[in-house]
Parts: sequence; C-alpha cells; structure tokens
Amino acid sequence: MTRSGKKGKKTRSAGRFGPRYGRKVRKMVADIEDIMHSAHECPQCGRKSVSRIGTGIWSCSKCKRTFAGGTYVPQTPMGKSLNRSLTKVEEEA
Repeated sequence: MTRSGKKGKKTRSAGRFGPRYGRKVRKMVADIEDIMHSAHECPQCGRKSVSRIGTGIWSCSKCKRTFAGGTYVPQTPMGKSLNRSLTKVEEEA
C-alpha cells in the first residue's frame, strides 16, 4: 500500500494530540487554528497584518493598533451583524 501526499496531511495542526480525543474534536481544533493563524484585515488601515496576541486581543503589525475581538477571530459573526444593524440605523436617522 502506498501513501500519497505528505505525512500528517489529515491531522494538520492537531497531529500533536496523536490518537487522543477523537477525530471530530481534533478536526475542529485544526479548523479553528487554521482560521486563527491566517492573516486578518485591520479595521483601521485595511492591511492583512492583524495577529493574535492573546485570548481576544489582536494587534496590527502595520499601524500598531491593538484592539479586542473574538477569541479565535478578530471580528465575530455576531459583532459583524451588530455593526451592520448599527450602520443601517445611522443611515435612517
């Protein structure tokens, strides 16, 4: 039997857990970590240079702005929804 591709392709970043915790949990952890470590857009300067400092703390390496956001992403889906609603209310007023 031959293996195609790289070793650990299925496990990704959750490969450090080995066979523990189950496939579903490891897959969810790998998905979250992929999103968390990807480049995010800065709300002030618009560059994709935002990185995570700690839980819910994000910083832009370009404009040096530090701001609070979600635990794993700078802007949560609920926060985006709230911003759309506030923008709509401001346009009506």
